[in-house]
Amino acid sequence: MPDPSDADGTLSLTLGPELTIAQAADTHGILLAAMKQWGGPLITLELSAVSDCDSAGIQLLLATRRSAMERGAQLELLQPSAVVLSALQCYGLDVQLNPIRRARGPAASLAPTTVSEDA
Repeated sequence: MPDPSDADGTLSLTLGPELTIAQAADTHGILLAAMKQWGGPLITLELSAVSDCDSAGIQLLLATRRSAMERGAQLELLQPSAVVLSALQCYGLDVQLNPIRRARGPAASLAPTTVSEDA
């Protein structure tokens, strides 16, 4: 598994194109594995490529936030797509998860079964 962390210790991953029940278990496992290999203060999830998001996807974001907090880290949701923003608003979590609409830098791409770095 490539190291998707930045020089500043940030774990940066890109999720998508789907954040649904069909991929939730695999994506959750990959996120947990990446977090176990990393010990920095910040996790960023780039969400601009997400084209489908259901309640399982939102639950995955909440679980990732909880896991980050347990490790003493902060979670940032970067550039969420309109689909992600709509789902967060639907569940009243847009304020709690505080999505950021700006790019932070290159992120590793997280597919349902693999983690690879973007070129």
